[in-house]
Amino acid sequence: MEIDNSRVATLVTSDSGQGKPVEKQDNSQSGPASGKASTGSSTADSVNLTGQARQLQMLEAQIAREPVVDTQRVQAVHAAVENGTFTINPERIADKMISLEQALTDMR
Repeated sequence: MEIDNSRVATLVTSDSGQGKPVEKQDNSQSGPASGKASTGSSTADSVNLTGQARQLQMLEAQIAREPVVDTQRVQAVHAAVENGTFTINPERIADKMISLEQALTDMR
């Protein structure tokens, strides 16, 4: 897919306000209209994660600890190749190649 840069350039014009620097907002008048409570003290930003987000973090950490390669499978294939018992299934390979091609075509 090719991006047409000339089209993007015409969308960003000086009239649209894009491309102009953002002016610093004066936060000294924080009231109900600004959406901030006027407590007089500054509060630190905080983030609360849902249980599902925490579970995703734990799963991500667990996956990161797992080895990238299944060494037992690699050893089994290596041994089969060495002793001449490794068999190649051309029909399965062809089916997998066709499936991959279909998946790539569907993504377009």
